[in-house]
Parts: sequence; C-alpha cells; structure tokens
Amino acid sequence: MLKRLLWRAWGGPVVPVLMALTGVTFPAYCEEDAVSRTLGFSDWIEGEFEKAGDHGVTPFFNYWATWQANPVGGLSQSSAYAHETLFGVKLDMDKLVAWKGAQLQVSGSVNAGTNLSQAMGNVFNASQAYVVPTILFYEAYYAQQLFDETVEFRIGRMSPSDWFASLPAFGMQVQGGIDGNPTSLYLNSKFTSSPNATWGTAVKWSPTKEAYGAYGIYQATDRLGVLAYHGLDFSIRPDDGLFMMAEGGWEPTFGMRAQEHSSDAAGKKVVIPAEPGMPGMYKLGGYLSTLPMPDSRGGEEEVTFGLYAMAQQMVWRSAANPDINFSLWGGVTYSPQYYVAPMPWMGFGGTIFQGVIPGRPQDQLLCTWMTGNFGPAFSPAPQQEGGRPSAETVFDVSYIINLTQEIFVQPDIQYIIRPNGTSTPNALVLGLQFGCNF
Repeated sequence: MLKRLLWRAWGGPVVPVLMALTGVTFPAYCEEDAVSRTLGFSDWIEGEFEKAGDHGVTPFFNYWATWQANPVGGLSQSSAYAHETLFGVKLDMDKLVAWKGAQLQVSGSVNAGTNLSQAMGNVFNASQAYVVPTILFYEAYYAQQLFDETVEFRIGRMSPSDWFASLPAFGMQVQGGIDGNPTSLYLNSKFTSSPNATWGTAVKWSPTKEAYGAYGIYQATDRLGVLAYHGLDFSIRPDDGLFMMAEGGWEPTFGMRAQEHSSDAAGKKVVIPAEPGMPGMYKLGGYLSTLPMPDSRGGEEEVTFGLYAMAQQMVWRSAANPDINFSLWGGVTYSPQYYVAPMPWMGFGGTIFQGVIPGRPQDQLLCTWMTGNFGPAFSPAPQQEGGRPSAETVFDVSYIINLTQEIFVQPDIQYIIRPNGTSTPNALVLGLQFGCNF
C-alpha cells in the first residue's frame, strides 16, 4: 500500500514524462484504478458524510498542515510545523423540521505549531496553516433563504471572510499572505476569518445567476487573536465598534454552450457537444470601521475605511479535456488613511495551470505574486538598518498533487524580497503542505 501511495503522490506526475522520453512501460499496479482502491477510505468518509446530509445533518472536516524551512535569508534560519483543523456541522432545517430554506451551522477549530515568519522577520506569513495555536469555538449562525433563493440572510457568530474579499485561487495557497483573504485587510482593519468570529448579520441578494450584492455588519473588537481568547467570550462591550462590509460581484461564464443537434450536407444528424465555458469572478468592495485605530502622528482615528478590487478568469480550456485549463487572477487593496493603515497598498496576482502534467488532469500548478507597501503606521520610527520600511514582496510556486478528491499534498517554494520592508536578507522558503477536506 505504501508503494501505491508514493506512486500516486510522485510517480503519477513524473512517470508519464519518463515513459514519453524512454518508451519504458511500468507494471499494472501503477494503474489509476488500482491506486484509487488503496485510497478508498477517503471515499468511504465522503459517502458517510453524504448519507448524513440526506437526513439533514452534514458534518464537515478540513485539515491543513505545513512543514517549512528557510535555508537562507531572513533574520535567522529555522524550520516550523503548523496545522489548522476546522470542523463542524450544517443542519438543514427543511429536512429536519420542515422549515423551508433555513440552515444552522456550528464549527470549531483546533490549531497548533509555530510561525516560521517570526524567525525570518517578515510580514506575509509563510504558512496559511499557522493561526492562533489553541482550541477555539468558531461560528454559530442561522441562515435563511428567501424569495426563491435570490436572497440569503445570516445572523449569529460569523466571520466576514465567508462572503467578502476572496477568490477561489486564495484557498489554494500554502503561504498565508493571500490565503483566504489579503493580509492588508487584517492589518488595516478588524476583518476576521477562520478561526475567529464575532457577532454579525449579513445579507446577499442575487438578482441574476451571474450578479450579486452583499452587505454585512459585524462586531469590531480588540479581544481576538490571542491565546487567552477561545471564542467563548460572547459579550458586547461599550468600547467595541462596528465593522461594515459591502461587495458587488459578477460571475460570468464565457463560451458556455449546451449540447446541440444539427445536420450535415447529406442530411445526417450531427451532435454538437456541450461546451462548459470559461468561468470568471469579478469583485468590488470596501469596509468601514467605527473602532478607533491609532494614528502615527498622535491620537487616533475614529472611523477607518478601505477598498478592494479582485478578479479571477479562466482564459484557456482544452477542447479534448475540459479539466485541463489555465486561469489568471489578481487584485489590489487600498486604504487612503496613510497614517492609520499599516499597509495602505497591497497588490497580488497569479496563474493556475490545471493538468499541466500529462495523465494528471486534476493537479494544479500555482504561480503567485504579492507585494505590500508599508505606511508610517507600520513603524513610525525609522529602522536602524535600511531606514523606514518600504515594501515586502513574495514570489511563490507550488504544485497541488491530488491523491483523491479530498486529500492532497503540495510542495511549495517561496522567495521573500525585503522581509519586513527593510534590508533584512531576502529569504528562500521550502515547504510541503498536506490537507484533506471532507
């Protein structure tokens, strides 16, 4: 079994290339169906979760673990391991008590590990799996769909990241600078994501299948993100503020065509196959917070705000195999309050090439870039070396090897330019991520 697992992880991507170059064939045990049988346990779990969902109770379980080291660069050389486990249950109230369009979701998180970026001294976390290393109660909210499912309303303990400021490409990353959401939102505001939630309510309106608008209002507090906080402080205190987000989105699919029937010159019937098209996602949004933030010139700013724009678009798809495709994505965040926002500007972008290696149509090659500009609020006093911090830039290349539909491994290489925006030596990070999503 170990031999077949290793084949699925490494032989699958490499052997087809060697076969093409050498003409050598390999034993039948390497066939995809044989390997799939050895990993049938994940299919069994998925099947059990689906059976539970048929009765209105759908559990979910997500796990990410990273092993990383920086052999050169940064303030010091080190290695680190971190993992995040997110689990919970979705209750379909229609199936349970005939409450149409209603759902309850409850989740928690168990996390551990260390942060390699603390040793390197950079801002964009090298690992997306490193979060507050403790046990946390995460979300507990009620959701209701209305008006033929064109409107969804949520209320309870929630995170803005559920609906705002994210692209599908973000969730594929190993590094934490753009995984889930841009780092600038966390630095400049009280934006939260897994595993931190606060009281909130949000509504999403989808007038068409392609367009939507969303608005959310959340509790803004300084009590999150520390070891002493386990998500069980449900209080709303006088010094808390409000954090509001609004976003408009357009999700078109270009070139999509249903299967058609026609006739050739001889009158013979011809079937024109369906075209899945090339999906895209385009978003504009912003936030406003009433929780005061310190101003680097002295005092504090009562109201802070910022804007963002982001997009992802598939630009090529193989006619022979739609699983083989190429996508572009990118975006920018901006906070005009230069003396309040630690990172007034952040830009990011990348590519996704799915099926780049023959015989591996579900694997994905990711190339990612991000840069963040530091303002006076990041460091009011000039550094002893290198002057005031300017910008930190990261280039990241990783390859997602899907062992099954639910389990993957992901080797990763990052190069960090000007860690912390100073003259700290550029750092090279080598890492491996393992994950499963049920």
